[in-house]
Amino acid sequence: MRQLNLFALVLLAGGLFITGCSKDDLNVKKSEVELSLTNPTGLKDVTVSNIVLAFKEVNSGKIDSIKAASLSTVNVNLPEGSYELSLDGDIRYSDDGGTYDAKVRGYQQSVVVKGNSVAVSLNLFLYNPTAQFVLKEIFFTGTVTPQGKTYNGDKYFIIYNNSEDTLYADGLIIAEAGFLTTTKRVYTPDIMDKTFTAGSMVMVPGTGKQYPVLPGKQLVVANNAINHKEFNPNSLDLRTADFELTLLPTINVDNPEVKDLINLSSAMTMHNRGFKSYVLARLGEGITVDQFKADYYYEPTYVNSAGNVSATKNVYKIPNAWIMDAVNLSVAPMFEWILTAPSLDMGWSYCGKVDSDETRYSKVVKRKVLSTNPDGRVVLKDTNNSTNDFEPEAKPSLMP
Repeated sequence: MRQLNLFALVLLAGGLFITGCSKDDLNVKKSEVELSLTNPTGLKDVTVSNIVLAFKEVNSGKIDSIKAASLSTVNVNLPEGSYELSLDGDIRYSDDGGTYDAKVRGYQQSVVVKGNSVAVSLNLFLYNPTAQFVLKEIFFTGTVTPQGKTYNGDKYFIIYNNSEDTLYADGLIIAEAGFLTTTKRVYTPDIMDKTFTAGSMVMVPGTGKQYPVLPGKQLVVANNAINHKEFNPNSLDLRTADFELTLLPTINVDNPEVKDLINLSSAMTMHNRGFKSYVLARLGEGITVDQFKADYYYEPTYVNSAGNVSATKNVYKIPNAWIMDAVNLSVAPMFEWILTAPSLDMGWSYCGKVDSDETRYSKVVKRKVLSTNPDGRVVLKDTNNSTNDFEPEAKPSLMP
C-alpha cells in the first residue's frame, strides 16, 4: 500500500498557498503537521493531483487552506487546536482494464494539533459526483434440478448504490433490450447512438422517497421471491428479496410479502443464454408513464433474410440521457454487436463460452470491486465497459 508524506511548506508558482495569518496569530503556539496519505485500496500506479487541503479549527471555525498541483514535499504549520481535515483532488490509476481518471477525497475528525510536531494519517477514498445505481449482479442462467431439468424461476437482479448519498429507488426502471446481441440488423430509423431500444420494462413503484437505499447497500429483484430450494435443492431461497417481477401467468408465483414491480410493457423473463442487454433508467423530468408509452413508442423496420421489409413491434426508445447504467450480454461464438451506444457500454460479459453451454447454469455476471473506502463501503468498478467491469461466470452471491 503506497503512502505519501508532506513535509515542508514550499510556496511554488502555480503550486501551493496557505491562507495568510493576522498579527494575533504571531502570539499563538504553532505545530508542524506531518501528514501521511494512504491511497484507496486496490488501485495501482496511483498519482494524485489538483489537491485542496483544508484544516478547520473546530472551536474558532477558522479554515487554513492549501492548494497543490501535485503531492510533493509540504510542511504545514498550524496553530494549536482541534481540527477537521479534508482533502479533495484528482486521481489517476490503472488496473488490468487500462488507465482511469477519477476524483479522490479524504476526511479526518478530531485531529489534535499540539506540541512541536504532530503526525497525522489520512485515508483517501474514491469519489464520483455522478455515481448512481448500478447493476451489481445479473443471474439470468437459472439452475438445473438433480434430474437434469432446467429451472428458471430463481433468476434475479442486484441493484447497488455506488454513490456516497442515499438514493431512492422509486421510479427506477429495469429495461431489457428489444433486440439481440447475436443478430445484427440495419434498423430504420437507426437511433441506437441516441437511445436504447427496450422490449420488456419494469418499474419500482413509489411516490418519490418510499424506498431509500443507503450508500453501499443493494436491492434484490427476484423473478419469484420464494424459497426455490423446496422445488429444486440446487436453487436458492429468495424470500428476502426486496422486490419481485410479475411474470407471465403460467410461471408467476406471487409472494404477497414482497412488493411487485410494475410492468411497463411485456413481462420480463430474462434470456437464459444472455443474448440481451439491460439498462437502469428513469423517466425524464415530468414524463408520465402514459406519455412515455405514447411518445416513445418505436417500430423500426429491417430487411429480413428473404429480402422483405419486416417491423419490430412493441419496443420503446429510452433516451441515453435517462440511463444511469447499462450491461451488454452475449456468447463469444454468437456475438455480433452491442445494443447500447458505446458511451453507455462499450463491451459485454457472458455466462457460457459456447451457445447453449451446459456449464452456464448457476452462474452470474458480477461487477468487480474497484476499491473499499475506510468506512468499509465498497466501490464497484464502473468504466462503461462490461468486458472490464464484470466477472463472467461467477458464483451467485445469494447462493450458499
